[in-house]
Amino acid sequence: MTARALLVIAAALAVAAPAQAQHWRTLDASRQLRDTSALAVRVVYGAGKMDLKPSAGSMLYRMNLKYDGDRTEPLTHYDSAAHTLSLGVRSHGMKLSGGDKEAGALNAELSARVPMDLTLELGAVQADLQLGGLRLTDLSLKGGAAEITLRFDERNPERLRAMSLDVGAAEVKVLRAGNSGVERVRANVGVGALDLDLGGASTRDVDVSANVAMGDFTLHVPRDVGVYVNASTFLASFDKAGLVKRGDGWYTPNFDTATRHVRVRVRAAFGGFTLSRDARSNGEP
Repeated sequence: MTARALLVIAAALAVAAPAQAQHWRTLDASRQLRDTSALAVRVVYGAGKMDLKPSAGSMLYRMNLKYDGDRTEPLTHYDSAAHTLSLGVRSHGMKLSGGDKEAGALNAELSARVPMDLTLELGAVQADLQLGGLRLTDLSLKGGAAEITLRFDERNPERLRAMSLDVGAAEVKVLRAGNSGVERVRANVGVGALDLDLGGASTRDVDVSANVAMGDFTLHVPRDVGVYVNASTFLASFDKAGLVKRGDGWYTPNFDTATRHVRVRVRAAFGGFTLSRDARSNGEP
C-alpha cells in the first residue's frame, strides 16, 4: 500500500471520527548563532506539511509552526553543553478529529555554517527537504506514512559519512545525492518505495546496502559510474539487463575502467529492486 493511499485512509478515519474542535496555534521560534561547533540536530514531526532548507544568515535555526494546541506541543530544545538541538512537534496521543480540513505545517531553516548530524523522524507528513548546502556529517531519515522529497541541489561542504533511510509505508525520493558526498547508504524499505538518485558532483565511491520487504527500491546512477550488484531475492524482481555476471555478482561493462564506483548489496523479499543508469553527474548534458 502506498503512502498516498495510507494518507487517504487516515483522512477518511478522521472524517468518520466524532467531531472534536481543534485549536490551531502558531509559533515563531529562532535562536541566534553564537557557536559553530558540530551539533546533533533532531527534527520530529508527526503529521502535516513540512519544508526544511538551509540558511546562510546569523540564526542557528528559524521555525514557523502551525499546530493543534489540544493534541500537540512545540518542541524547541537547545543544549549548549551537549551540543544538541531538537525541533518539531510532540504529540499528546493518536486522537483523530473530524470535520476540520485544516492541517498543521512546519517550516524550518537550519544554519549552513554548522557541521551537523541530522536525524529526521517523520510520520504522516508531506515534506520537501532541501538539504543541499548544509554541512552534514551524518544523516538519518525515518518515514512512516509519508511522502518525502529530499533534495541536494548544492554540494555538502562536509564529508557525509553515512546516510540511513528507514522507509516504512512512505514514498521517499532522494534527488542528486551525489552532491551530499555520501560514502555509505543504508536503507530499509517496508511496504513503501525508495527512489535514490546518486547523480551530482561527488567523486567518491559509494557503498549501498538495502533490505527490501514488500516495497520497491530504485537506484539511479550516472552513466560513467561503474556498478557492482550483489542481490539476494525471494519472489522479488531484479532486471539484470545490461549487466555482466562475474563470480557472485553483476557488473556494468565499464566497472574496471570507471574512476568512480557504486557497490550495492540488496536483500529483497516480495518487493523489487531496479538499477537505472540515467542519473547525471554535474557538467553532463
